[in-house]
Amino acid sequence: MKGKFFINCRINEYMMRNDNKNIPYTPDEIAKDAVECAEAGASIVHFHARNPDGTPCHDPAVYARVVKQIHATTDLLIDSTLSRDLVEKDEERISHITKMGAASETRPDFAAIDIGSTNIDAYDWKAKRFLSGDKIYKNSINTCLFLIERMKQAGVKPHFSCWTIAFLRTVEAFLDMGAIEEPAYLQLCMFEGGVIGAHPGTIKGLQAYLDFLPTNGRIVWTALCKGGNLFAPAALALERGGSLAVGLGDYTYPELGRPTNAEVIRRFADLGRAIGLEVATPAETRSMLGLL
Repeated sequence: MKGKFFINCRINEYMMRNDNKNIPYTPDEIAKDAVECAEAGASIVHFHARNPDGTPCHDPAVYARVVKQIHATTDLLIDSTLSRDLVEKDEERISHITKMGAASETRPDFAAIDIGSTNIDAYDWKAKRFLSGDKIYKNSINTCLFLIERMKQAGVKPHFSCWTIAFLRTVEAFLDMGAIEEPAYLQLCMFEGGVIGAHPGTIKGLQAYLDFLPTNGRIVWTALCKGGNLFAPAALALERGGSLAVGLGDYTYPELGRPTNAEVIRRFADLGRAIGLEVATPAETRSMLGLL
C-alpha cells in the first residue's frame, strides 16, 4: 500500500494582491478558493479573515462566516489562525475560536499556536540593513498553555507552529507534562524574504528540524516555507514521512506564472505522486491527526 500525505492549503495569510491577483480576501472568495483547492488535492484549509481591501480582520463573525461557508460546500478540515502579534491580550487572541466553537457549523477543526517567541524583523541583504528593529513575536509559556486549554474547551485541536528548534523543545516539554494531546500536530516553519527569526527555506533548514523532532510522543507534521519556494524541502518532507502546508498566503510562485491556490496544490500533489505517495482525503487526514 502506498504511503499517504496530506496538504494544508495556506490560502491567504496576510499576503496582498500586489504580486498575484488570485489571493482571496472576502468570505465568498475564500470559500470558493477552498472548493477548488479541495478538488486539487488539499484536505485542510488554513485562512486569515480579511477585510474587502485585504487588511487584517479580527471580527469573530467574519471568521464564523468563512467556516460556515466552507463546511457547507466541502468536507475540508479547517485550520483557523489566531491574531498573532496584531492582538496583544490572550483572551482577545482566542475570542473568535471560542465563539466559533459554540456551534458545529462554525467550529474549526484546528487553530494554530506559535509555540515560542522570536524576532520577526526582515533584513534587506542588498541594502545591508534591517527594515525594522523592534518586531518581537511574543508567545510566553503561560500564553501557550492558556491557548491550549481554551482550544480544548472549544473542541478545537491545537496546531503548533515551530519557527526554531527551541520551539520543538517546548513541544517536547509540553508532551512530557501532558499538556498536549497526541498525536501532536506540528508545523515546521521555514522563512525566506528577509525574516531570519526562523529556519531558512532550504533542505538543510528542514533537516535541522528533523534532527530535533521530539521522540517522547506521537507527532504528525507539515513543512512550510513562508516567503519562498517550498519545492526542494517538500521533497525531503515527503521522503521523511511528513506532509505539506503551502499556498499563496506564503508565496506567490512567480516561477509558475503566479497561479491560483488550486494550481499550486495540484503541483505539490503531483510531486507526491511522482515519488510514489498518495494524497490523503479529508477523512484519511482526520484519521491521521487523531480526530473522530
